[in-house]
Formats: sequence, structure tokens, C-alpha cells
Amino acid sequence: MLRRRFSAPLAVAGALCVVAASAAPVFAASGGLTVYADTVTNQGCLQTNVFHRGVDVVVWRINVLENGQQDKNATVTVQVKGGPTYSASYNKQDGFYTAAWHEGLTTPTGTIQWSVSATDGSMSGSYQPQFMVAPSELMIVPASYQTTVTVGAGATSRTTFGRSTKEIPVKAQVGLATSAQGKTSFAPMAQGKVTAEIGLEGNVNAKGEQIVARTATLRYNASAKAWMGNIATHGLKPGLYVVQVNAQDRAAPPNTGSGTSLAFDLE
Repeated sequence: MLRRRFSAPLAVAGALCVVAASAAPVFAASGGLTVYADTVTNQGCLQTNVFHRGVDVVVWRINVLENGQQDKNATVTVQVKGGPTYSASYNKQDGFYTAAWHEGLTTPTGTIQWSVSATDGSMSGSYQPQFMVAPSELMIVPASYQTTVTVGAGATSRTTFGRSTKEIPVKAQVGLATSAQGKTSFAPMAQGKVTAEIGLEGNVNAKGEQIVARTATLRYNASAKAWMGNIATHGLKPGLYVVQVNAQDRAAPPNTGSGTSLAFDLE
């Protein structure tokens, strides 16, 4: 059995949703308490079951009722199957109990089963998703890196071991854009594999894929926070070209990203 690694939950600060708790549907439960829960994003409170690892924060939004009235003093926990138990705290602004989990870039992908339990004195209640099929379960998917590609102006000549070649410099900024509490930050990808491919613009195969004329490996430049390198252009006929960069990190399966430069003339 594959063991999943789960990072510690994050505190959910501020209002998650400006929605009355009574607006959420409820499901009957034995033990005196009625419990309902769903998963939403931490930005905009959008209900979803699909989260990109390392980017999206999984937020559980939980409603606990006693005889149709909100119970604000219950002990509420979220149990992830094969993982830890998260404690949920009551959010007065939203009227929900909330717990959050910011999964890391190496979190295993796939579906994750979870359940909620609540107790208040001698009363208890529980909830788990009603449709235990993959499309409805909490799902972690690989992240997509944003990739911006720029190329230098014109090819330059370089002589190595007596052999002259023409190269064009390529720079690619590869990273994840994440949002938290209304602020967006960009986290560069510093480890992994990044390649640059050059080909005539619009020169594609039957599948619509760019036909590659030449490929080069880029290296990470820590001071520039970008992947840089040179791609050889000698022997290529004059025309309008583009460079496509493909990136992947060391996660299994990897998080990936790709980007294409503006078209440029090669003489």
C-alpha cells in the first residue's frame, strides 16, 4: 500500500466565505448532531474537489447542527484516510468550522478519502462524502508551472575547440504563482529538468505539435532566478522561428510546465 505524506494544516485566517451557514444542505446523522462538510478553495471560497499540489490550499468547511440550530461549541475533526487528523475551529465570521491543508509539491497525486466527526458532551455526529467514486472524491493533481520564455536578439558566434557555432541565448522563468490572503507571490522552480527546442513557426506535424529542429538543456541561474542557456542555430535555414521550453521538477509524477517565445527572424 502506498503511504501518503501529508503536511501540517495551515491556520485559516479571516473570513473564508460570506455565506450563512444555514444555506448549506444538511444530512441527518445519529447521535444528536447533524454534520455537513465540503471542500473549497482558500481564495474566493469556490467549491471544488480538485486541488493542484503546492498551489491550492484544501479547506474543509463544516456545519454542525443540534436540533436544527448551530452548535458552536463542538469538538470537530477531519480524518484523512491514511493520513493525519486535522482539528477544525469555529469561524464566527462565516458560521462554519474550518480546517486547512496546504499540500506540498511532492504530495502523491490521486483520490483521497476523508470524513468528519463532531462531539459535544454526550452528543455526536459524523459525515463523509456521499458518492464514494473517483470523480466526486477529493483529488490531488500535479501543479502546472508558469513558464515565460525570452530569446536574445540575433545569433552570436562562439568558437569551442576550434569549431565555430552560432547560438542564440534563451532565458526561461519557471515557477508557481500562489495566492494567499489577497497577495500573489511567484516561487521559482530551482531544481529539475528544463529543455529548449527551436523550430520554424507554424511547422507542425499531423498532431499539431511543433516540429523540433534542435534541442538544448538549460541551467538554473540562482542570481537571475531563471533557467538560461544557448541553443545552436548553425545549419538552420533563414526564417521565422520560435523557441519552446519544457520544464519538469523531481516530484513523482513530476509537476510540469511549458512556454513558447515570441516569433523571431533567423537570418
